[in-house]
Amino acid sequence: MDESKVVIQMKDIVKKFGDFTANDHINLTVHKGEVHAILGENGAGKSTMMNVLCGLY
Repeated sequence: MDESKVVIQMKDIVKKFGDFTANDHINLTVHKGEVHAILGENGAGKSTMMNVLCGLY
């Protein structure tokens, strides 16, 4: 198994809703075999980041 293989990569992702910046220069790299958790307060942009990753925004 090649665990150095990158399976998800986001670089400098910015998502704005009008003048409101929901995600500001997000970087994320996940390699094969890794498990990650996205933690943060309400309104921190976790769901927005995942929606961007899934192509919903």
